[in-house]
Amino acid sequence: MTGLNTVTKVLITGFGAFQGVPSNPSWGIAQRLPSTLPNNIELIAYTSAIPVAYHPTIILVPKLIAEHQPDIALHMGVAADRDYFAVEQTSQREPWPVLDIEGQNFSPEEVEKVWTGQPQKLSTDLDLHDVVAKWQNRTQDIVFPFADGGNGNNKEKRQRVQAGQAVQVKLVEDVMAVEDVRWSDSVGNYLCAFIYYADLVEMKENGKSGKRDVAFMHVPMLEGEQQLGVGVDVTVELVQSLVESWRAQQS
Repeated sequence: MTGLNTVTKVLITGFGAFQGVPSNPSWGIAQRLPSTLPNNIELIAYTSAIPVAYHPTIILVPKLIAEHQPDIALHMGVAADRDYFAVEQTSQREPWPVLDIEGQNFSPEEVEKVWTGQPQKLSTDLDLHDVVAKWQNRTQDIVFPFADGGNGNNKEKRQRVQAGQAVQVKLVEDVMAVEDVRWSDSVGNYLCAFIYYADLVEMKENGKSGKRDVAFMHVPMLEGEQQLGVGVDVTVELVQSLVESWRAQQS
């Protein structure tokens, strides 16, 4: 049985830069997180931004699980076309059509070699609907700061990116008010989906509990210390929600 007197270890990662995202807020959040939280929670934030590249990622994930043996793994990435935070339910084995920052993809032959016998789609064993209900309650008083300092009048051209590829440039208000935190099942088919699938496999096969106690959170395109600080607050509340729900599953 796992309770408040037992330390729960949560491994956390964030990605580095890629096309259209010179400063990835997922890594900006990860490197600003505390090492411990109330209720005996230990945060193990990987010490570097994970490169947005398939082959380094597939090498790194098993090493992180073997070294740290976390109870829960939380990976983070940016969804710059969204104005909300979301945890993703599933990921898929393939395809991986988008070239990474090294100009590489992950071929069907490599997929078969690494993940022989694994299903096309995998889902976390965490109860994300329960997690999100707790997360929404915990974050209802968080106010997202204005990107322009609060006057709401500044406009600029901002390039949105999705699934690792730049899309059209839109003229948008330089004000991002995060509406909420959500459940989602749209992780994409780039490195966010890739690392999520890789760790869903790894935690099941070589993790401490033999369960897929893994989550992936997409964050909006946060910029500057004030917005990243809010991202940290939202992430802390997600971790607390994940751990509370996970502990209830263990009892």
